[in-house]
Amino acid sequence: MKIIWTCIQWLVVAAFIVVFVFVFNSYRYLLYALICSSVLYFPLTKIIANKLSNQDGSEKVRYDVNGKRITMQMSKLTASVILLIVVYSVVISVFSISPYLERKEFVLTHPNWVAVTPSILNLTADIQRGKNKYAYIDLEYQFTADKHSYSKKIGKAEKLYSFFPIIGKRRFEEMRIDLLNRATKKNIAKECLLFYNPNDPEQQKFFLANDNFYPQGSWLYDILFVFSTIFSVIVIMAMLFKIIP
Repeated sequence: MKIIWTCIQWLVVAAFIVVFVFVFNSYRYLLYALICSSVLYFPLTKIIANKLSNQDGSEKVRYDVNGKRITMQMSKLTASVILLIVVYSVVISVFSISPYLERKEFVLTHPNWVAVTPSILNLTADIQRGKNKYAYIDLEYQFTADKHSYSKKIGKAEKLYSFFPIIGKRRFEEMRIDLLNRATKKNIAKECLLFYNPNDPEQQKFFLANDNFYPQGSWLYDILFVFSTIFSVIVIMAMLFKIIP
């Protein structure tokens, strides 16, 4: 029974990883993280080995909570996995706050795709309420390829998160209007760009904006308030304990 429960847990973890890596984000980001973490791991190997060994070079004897002996090889594997997770988190964070880098990465990895400026047929903004609150844009675009017209609707083409907790309908409406104005300006400036596969025009990738830096469009911007609050509390507590004998 314990083995079955362990297998179920690993299956849940694997399913979560697959969804997060291949559905919510591009699988290419994982490849970049693998390359970067591999490059970083080799210079850090000596440091990791020193941390896992005694001063005379012999291996430290360590045990997990179940009393199982942890070898240096297992510890190195754990360190490499942690490094990969950290690097992958940095990679997806960088691409999520920079529409320019996201578009540039797509251009470099899809050199055969054709870029066109689509016609925006419909552009609306609404609010996502619930646990994660943000404003978002729904749109419909149209373009012509090989004398054929194609159109597509995109839900939540761009989002606008708030750094501070959203309280009241007025703030919700302000966010909705701000995002709608932003999307309208991008459309007027012809900043919107569509890439499609010339061999199969049904394969398309739409980019609304090309900002170098737009953290408000990333969910990291939403949770940044929580982290900054926790950090501030820790700093204040440390100062208080230092002042008060």
